Amino acid sequence: MTETEASRSDTSDDLGPAPDGGRSWLRGHWLPALVVVAVVSGAVGITAGPLLKSPEDIAASAAAPTPSLITAEVEERVLVNAVDVDVELVSEHTIGVGPTGQAQQGGPTGQAQQGGPTGLAQQGGDRDKAGEGSHTGSASGRNPTAAVITGLPVSVGDAVEAGSAVVELSGRPVIALTGTIPPYRDLVPAASGPDVTQLQQALVAQGLLSDSQVDGVYGPATSDAVSQLYSRLGYTAPTTDGGSGEDAKALRDARAAVRQAQDAVTAAGQQGGTAAADSMSLATAQAALADAQADLADIEARTGVILPRSEVVFVPGGSATVLSVSGQIGQEAAQEVLSLGAGELVLRGKVVASQAASLSVGASATVGELGGSATCRVTALDPADSGRTQVTIGCDTDLDPTALAGTVTARITRATTATTVLCVPVGAVSENADGTTTVITVTGTDTLTRIEVVVGLEADGYVEVRPKDPGALTGDSVVVVGGR
Repeated sequence: MTETEASRSDTSDDLGPAPDGGRSWLRGHWLPALVVVAVVSGAVGITAGPLLKSPEDIAASAAAPTPSLITAEVEERVLVNAVDVDVELVSEHTIGVGPTGQAQQGGPTGQAQQGGPTGLAQQGGDRDKAGEGSHTGSASGRNPTAAVITGLPVSVGDAVEAGSAVVELSGRPVIALTGTIPPYRDLVPAASGPDVTQLQQALVAQGLLSDSQVDGVYGPATSDAVSQLYSRLGYTAPTTDGGSGEDAKALRDARAAVRQAQDAVTAAGQQGGTAAADSMSLATAQAALADAQADLADIEARTGVILPRSEVVFVPGGSATVLSVSGQIGQEAAQEVLSLGAGELVLRGKVVASQAASLSVGASATVGELGGSATCRVTALDPADSGRTQVTIGCDTDLDPTALAGTVTARITRATTATTVLCVPVGAVSENADGTTTVITVTGTDTLTRIEVVVGLEADGYVEVRPKDPGALTGDSVVVVGGR
């Protein structure tokens, strides 16, 4: 046997199966195997150890934690029971101004649209055109029939006087005048009624009409005064023909017919001939003159300057304050472009029935925006919609619309303690079966003592407490909240 063959024979013996089924391999490798097993077992024990709990441990972890006391300090302060109300600045007369005219609180709202049947057709130049040049067409995404804000001479807080324009919509003014009746129709020649009388009185206040001309009928004198009013503000007054000139032509023709008829009467009176013929000719001429004069009077009564309801706003007393302004120049006019307040300015909001039941006229109120110096009180409680109550608050200081723009919060006092009192959280007071009320104090090392108290005013989660024993409860005491 060669050396190589012998070597192969030895290797085959080592790897081949032993007669005892493998014990020969273990005999040579048992120690390393035991070391591996020990290491693996130790690792498993280390990993799984924390996850393995005894029944006692499981029961202990399932039990509720030891309860701890929730405590609060007794406070000394003035308690104020109040309700917060969202309020807005309004006035005795709040007037909304928009593209459909004036909308007065509690009164009718004008419905005439700018550019509609209100005599707002084109009047001369660009400034006098109702809507001309303000409609940009569909390419801009703007409604071509909507009124556009083209002038906004006032701001929130400004004073508005009668005779001034408060806004310009599609090139046409909205003029403020003195009066209490909201405009509900266009005022045109021959119209009559209390609204015409109001207009005439407003024109008297502007120095455009005399007292003797106030007769409740929209006649030539009133028409001329309205024309002067527009001219003062730099606008051409609208007319019954919309500025087409048709009425002017009809007036010229009618006046020419009257002159011709007058000439005919004169000529007939100068003709010779028999007395009967002369009388017949003169009577015919005089009849023709009467007809021509009647036609002229009819045209004059039906045509001329008008006052569209969309171009006037009447304010009681002749002056108002701008309460709010919506929109900017160039924007489409919303339903209400601005609001005016005439008369006393107040704050007004609504509360539900449960809150209203505890309110009373004369209750004090505070408004943060006014600072601490203002004294405000509830001046009226009136029924409102949906079962709610309208609350009106008046103040002893001038209310600034700029500081009170939009919705603000008024805190109305329902009740208050006269002086500083002891108070605890509501949850610290227990009502017992015998009708007494108590609190539990904590002293020393969690020593609990039940103290009988009389409760008073409740406010903001706290309640006034007066101990039966005056010395049993002080401002240094600590009470249990939720204890029974």
